[in-house]
Amino acid sequence: MGRGIDSAATRGTDGTMTGGAGSGPPPEEVAAAALAALERGRRGWLVGGCLRDRLLGLPVRDLDIVVDGSPEPFARALADRLGAGVFSSSDEFGTWRVVLGGLHVDVAALRGAGLEADLRARDFTVDALARPLAGGEVADPLGGMDDLAARRLRLCSPAALDDDPLRVLRLARLARGLGFVPDAAATEAALRAAPGLAAVSGERQRDELSALLAVADAPAAFRDLAVWGALRVVLPELDGLRGVEQNPYHHLDVFEHTLEALTYVRGVVEQLGGPVHLATPEDAGLAGAAPLVPASWAVLLHDIGKPAARVVDEEGRVIFWRHDEEGRRMTEGIAARLRFGKRFATYLGTLVRQHLRLGFLVREQPLTRRALARYRRDVSPWVFESVVVSLCDRLATRGERTSAQSLARHYRLARTVWSEVSKAPPPRILSGAEVMELLGLEPGPAVGEALRLLEEEAEAGEIATPDEARVFLRESWDSGAGDEEWSAGECGPRGRGGGARDGEGGARGRGGCARDGEDG
Repeated sequence: MGRGIDSAATRGTDGTMTGGAGSGPPPEEVAAAALAALERGRRGWLVGGCLRDRLLGLPVRDLDIVVDGSPEPFARALADRLGAGVFSSSDEFGTWRVVLGGLHVDVAALRGAGLEADLRARDFTVDALARPLAGGEVADPLGGMDDLAARRLRLCSPAALDDDPLRVLRLARLARGLGFVPDAAATEAALRAAPGLAAVSGERQRDELSALLAVADAPAAFRDLAVWGALRVVLPELDGLRGVEQNPYHHLDVFEHTLEALTYVRGVVEQLGGPVHLATPEDAGLAGAAPLVPASWAVLLHDIGKPAARVVDEEGRVIFWRHDEEGRRMTEGIAARLRFGKRFATYLGTLVRQHLRLGFLVREQPLTRRALARYRRDVSPWVFESVVVSLCDRLATRGERTSAQSLARHYRLARTVWSEVSKAPPPRILSGAEVMELLGLEPGPAVGEALRLLEEEAEAGEIATPDEARVFLRESWDSGAGDEEWSAGECGPRGRGGGARDGEGGARGRGGCARDGEDG
């Protein structure tokens, strides 16, 4: 047994463990239900991160339990007692998950010959801890509690990362999330094991990267992964930003600009009114993630198209035309590789494609109802998130040619757009069937584009009745607008897309989008 950590940090005044479980039941209630769910003669233990976090005085949001038998009957019995959902979470590892509110309980069978063998097969000594569900001493065969006190990360065995290369990502997350220092053996093992991440399933990579994005110092964790060679395996698009120099409006290369932008997410969300305005992770298509993680993914990927788009013109200027379009295309590959669902793939693609869109409104001030309607139409339904991504991007752009006034102007614009853009559902004046009948269209993208145009006209106050809508559509279609406005083109008469900050925008040449140096 290692020596304990200051009890004031680990126990309340009544002697119970501290830590909350978010919107789920308290951990003690779950542990009591787990003990009652054990079959006669069976034993179970709380293990790993839940004990580590409790001993550090941190909130406990997830529990890990191992049992000395099949995990399925126990997991189902626990779910019945808690009135929770239950499912098999990994065929590969034979684990089951019980879900109740914001609390997850992961259940697995003991590995090896017994509890000590199970703990020695884990990743880090600070996670190789176990306490019986019935209560009692904490089992600590590898000195994990000493390492907690020293704020140190040691491997349970020299092969711990080779056995499961995903642990390389966990090493970065725990080091930066807890403020612990990996020892030399751990960092050497990370360098050695990083190539093995290529064999780890996309789902597991996705979940670990999403967990990493939830820690306060995620940028430092991504730098660690880059140094260890892990980033070029799991996110080569992000790793490819390293050393890509920009123009004088930037003070950092694309990689460091991206990581600085990531540091602003929490503060920008709070400045604009708080996470209540964000789409929930479930609505964004990333169920189970922390509230800021979907937007953080968008910020992380917003400039991945720059290396492919980068050119130096005849005057020596670095320009990135259409990097937003290229970035959107690249998000499709990332979404497929990491097994994101269709909705989150669309979320990422929209926010990356439109991350310059807010800046274009600088030239449209004072903002009209139509300008706001167009903006909402282009980024819908993630209006708040688009403002957040734009502002994080802009705050991380402070080169020698970027003035304090332009930063302040962009910040005021962001607040104005978010406060004035309509929050009500877009009005639907005609149905899709009515549009098809009116224009003689077959089902397809043109119908959806026509409906979005009608929504814009209604929000701009130009039409309010079905008759007005029909007149507008007939006139627009007869005038040939369908070839421009009703297509996926960006810089046509509606002014979507274009350049910003000395040629950074996309779709130049599709309607003559301007560049104006600092603001897009």
